[in-house]
Amino acid sequence: MKSLLLAALVLVSAHASAEGQIASLVNFESTAARPNTPDGQDNITSILNTTMEYTLPENISFYGGFSFVLGETFESSVTVGSRFYSATPAFQIFPGIPMWSFIGGGLSFLEDTVYYPEAGFRIATSDTSRLDVYIKILNSSNDTYDKHVMVGAGLTF
Repeated sequence: MKSLLLAALVLVSAHASAEGQIASLVNFESTAARPNTPDGQDNITSILNTTMEYTLPENISFYGGFSFVLGETFESSVTVGSRFYSATPAFQIFPGIPMWSFIGGGLSFLEDTVYYPEAGFRIATSDTSRLDVYIKILNSSNDTYDKHVMVGAGLTF
């Protein structure tokens, strides 16, 4: 009887987990801090990402898709990355709304390759959708993209 109760508890507590699923991600990032280019102009102001994410049972996800960069000029790119989510929710905001923490990184193939580490939280807003809140730091050999701190929010469904 105890094993049946434990199995039921695991199934109920794991219902908000996204492991073994493919999901759509739509993220919007805004620049929190950015350096000026040598000619004194500001660089990237925001990025819109549309990607697909596959989450493994080991709490690792891989994502890929397209990014649209807004700044002095419009630019689009292919983006790939990976995230490692905490195995259990880091916090419980309200009953039935768990929040996982994550760290990760990725690449965007803009005019020059941009790589970034990221860290944030994923909040289960329902059984099928999640809200991501994160921060990432862009790094590149190109001054247009280097040393940008981005704050983002996204919806996974």
